Amino acid sequence: MPTYEFITDDEEIVEVFLSFEQFDKRVKDGQITLDDGRKAKSYFNPHKGLSTMPSYYPMVSSAIGVHPAQVKEHMAYLRSKGCGQVNHTKDGDVILESKSQRKKVCEALGFFDRNGSYGDPQPKNMTSQPRRQGRMA
Repeated sequence: MPTYEFITDDEEIVEVFLSFEQFDKRVKDGQITLDDGRKAKSYFNPHKGLSTMPSYYPMVSSAIGVHPAQVKEHMAYLRSKGCGQVNHTKDGDVILESKSQRKKVCEALGFFDRNGSYGDPQPKNMTSQPRRQGRMA
C-alpha cells in the first residue's frame, strides 16, 4: 500500500497509508481530511511529483555529489561516460531521475550497491585474494 505525505496548516508533515481506491475517495483537489479532523494538502517533492510515491525517484544523493564550484565539470565528465544529462542541486548533490540513470552514474564514478540486485550498480574491476591451502606456519 503506497504511503502519501500531506502537510497540515501548522507545517506538520503527516504520512498516510492509502490504497489507490482510498486515495481516490479521500483526496479531493489535493486536500484530505485526516483521521483527527484536521485538513491537510498534498506535500510535493521540490524536484517533481509526490515525495513518497511507490517509486524512489527522483533521488537526491550527497554521496556522489560534488562541491558547487565543480558541478559543470562533473556534468561534463558524466556526459563523457555515457550518463547523459545529470542534474545537480544548488549544493552540488546529484539528482537521479531513474534506476537506470542511478546505475550508470554510480558505475561511472566507481560506486556500487553492496546489497543490490541485478538492476542496481555493480562493483567493477574487483580482485580477490586467492585462498591459501595448507597449514599456517
